[in-house]
Amino acid sequence: MKETLFIVTFGVLIYLGFATIFGDSGLIGSYGAVFASYNHEYFGYISYIYLISFLIPLYFLYRNTSFNLRKLEVTTASFLLFFSFLLAQALLVDNELRGKIGADFVDFLVQYIGLFGLWTFWFIIISVSTLILLDKNMEELTSAFAKLLKSAMPTPKPQINFQEADSLDSEYDKPAYLRKSDDTEFLKVQEEDIWKVEDLPQTKKVVPAKPEKRIQEEILEEKITTNTSHTILEIASKVKEQKNALIVDELEENAKLLESIEKGEVEKPKNFTLPSVNFLQKASSTSHSVDESEVDDKIRYLIEKLAHFKIEGDVVRTYAGPVVSTFEFKPAANVKVSRILNLQDDLAMALSAESIRIQAPIPGKDVVGIEIPNATVDTIYLRDLLDSKLFKESSSPLTIVLGKDIVGRPFITDLKKLPHLLIAGTTGSGKSVGINAMILSLLYKNSPDQLRLLMIDPKMLEFSIYNDIPHLLTPVITKPRQAIVALNNMVSEMERRYELMSENRTKSIENYNEKVKKEGGEHFPYIVVIIDELADLMMTSGKDVEHSIARLAQMARASGIHLVVATQRPSVDVVTGLIKANLPSRISYRVGQKVDSKIILDQQGAESLLGKGDMLFTPPGSVGLVRLHAPWSTEEEIENIVEFIKSQRAPNYDKSFLLEETEGESSSKSETYEELDQLYEEAKSVILSDRKTSISYLQRKLQIGYNRSARIIEQLEGEGILSSPNSKGIREIL
Repeated sequence: MKETLFIVTFGVLIYLGFATIFGDSGLIGSYGAVFASYNHEYFGYISYIYLISFLIPLYFLYRNTSFNLRKLEVTTASFLLFFSFLLAQALLVDNELRGKIGADFVDFLVQYIGLFGLWTFWFIIISVSTLILLDKNMEELTSAFAKLLKSAMPTPKPQINFQEADSLDSEYDKPAYLRKSDDTEFLKVQEEDIWKVEDLPQTKKVVPAKPEKRIQEEILEEKITTNTSHTILEIASKVKEQKNALIVDELEENAKLLESIEKGEVEKPKNFTLPSVNFLQKASSTSHSVDESEVDDKIRYLIEKLAHFKIEGDVVRTYAGPVVSTFEFKPAANVKVSRILNLQDDLAMALSAESIRIQAPIPGKDVVGIEIPNATVDTIYLRDLLDSKLFKESSSPLTIVLGKDIVGRPFITDLKKLPHLLIAGTTGSGKSVGINAMILSLLYKNSPDQLRLLMIDPKMLEFSIYNDIPHLLTPVITKPRQAIVALNNMVSEMERRYELMSENRTKSIENYNEKVKKEGGEHFPYIVVIIDELADLMMTSGKDVEHSIARLAQMARASGIHLVVATQRPSVDVVTGLIKANLPSRISYRVGQKVDSKIILDQQGAESLLGKGDMLFTPPGSVGLVRLHAPWSTEEEIENIVEFIKSQRAPNYDKSFLLEETEGESSSKSETYEELDQLYEEAKSVILSDRKTSISYLQRKLQIGYNRSARIIEQLEGEGILSSPNSKGIREIL
């Protein structure tokens, strides 16, 4: 449509322009002749050129249809300039091509302000329009005009005093003993001789490579210093040219990710009412919006600070969001990216920012991303995201809300495509806020028949608010031993589902449920396992937890079982290589060290986040990181939603997830340990009194062999006296 409109307008302007020029020739018809006569009458000589000149702004409008304050300024200035031409034509021309528009204006005003007043008025109009078009102030224009005049004026030739020259010649024509001489001349001669001696070629010798390199670096540094001695002031004066940096309100990368979200109508659940968004708080109407002048000030300030560190370049694109403003900075050709990265802390101090994040290089772009916190941060409310068109139109029942991106657009993802999620973040980073937003988005999409949740909360505080909702498979698990049993039983549930799916010859839970709906059978709801603190489980029984999580992550996707695993301490012994390999989609809130960011994201950056829900997300199959801001929801809002859900159905727990494994363990104990060792009681008293549980200690204390000592320790574990060994091989006394 845009191309068609451009071609039609282009053709009309060409026709009207030629009609004005060849109006009397009969080549352009009666309509063209009538238009030419009116055009000549109203615009005079200018009628021959102004229609053709309109093609230039038409082309630029075709290239970029976006409208901003700068384009409004340029348009207004162009009309003022065009009117000044009409005015000058009416003042200078005195025939039928004077132009009626300008002539009427001149004839009306000349009786009040006279010719001098009209020319003054014309000068004001043309000065104002020129200032706006060139985007300069009067001081800059006058200085540029002065430089132009100075360069145009001929430089005076140096005058030679011939009398002095003759006296010098005559002085040197005399013999040496008659010439005038003094001490200063003698010293000059001595100095010249000394320099000549120093300039003599020296004996060749081998110069080590290190000094040469140092000399080259010094020369290079000297060049940089001399080149940049005036750079700061020059760049500061040229910052106004950066005002044309493109302000972007949508990220192409995020738009492509959101396009992959499945859209369609969602079947409403029967005998269950999904909660309303009215339980959640509305966003305040006094949200801070970043205007263009504020962005220009930030660009000017950023370039000035970079100039202090001898970094030259342009800001080509800006993103203004609710929490941070991002500037795409294109460095000069001689600037290394490593120099910019090393300035992260210095630049944060220079900009008086809490922390800044520099993303370099950005994949597929020749720019560096500099993210600076806003002075005023907007709160992001969960209601805005759950009530957004994007969330409502998503057809996947496992759509989860993550937050808003750096330009303030809602961002969601599909847990089915992730298919599992690993989350890390220190205390106060907003990790719990983000997890609550994910849980609530699942509850807003699904009834208990469609979705079941298994919540593991060793800290005993985070998930207690969700107790007794009908979506839970078991009560919120707080004991590490119960968590291990539940994870093992979840593996068994996965295997059971695969057996039934294999019998029905289906490859996914969606196809299986469709077949069961037609032919009858057991319906499989989605199961989401949420673990809030992985570190506590890994300390208790690291190998068992790692094995269960790895098996579920590798195989459970097709059976409709998904994992969301969170930890405060993303160290190597908690987030092991096996867990990382099977949980490719990750979210990192603020972490304490660069090493932690490396572990969770495989790159740095999370240590520079702001906290309070600020996060970095690695989408599945994507190379780059997406910066998001988690939405806020209060405990009171969560309680109201939970009470509404609980009022519709009673909790429906499946205790087999906690009991079956225990029964299996007791049967295995009775089979394995029918007879206890003769030294069992003595070993038990030694361990309880000395509080040491190692096999080698018991071996030395009872003076028995290693194998017998290990067997007694296993019997103590089977009887519940000792725990199973943790990731470091240490047992606890129960």
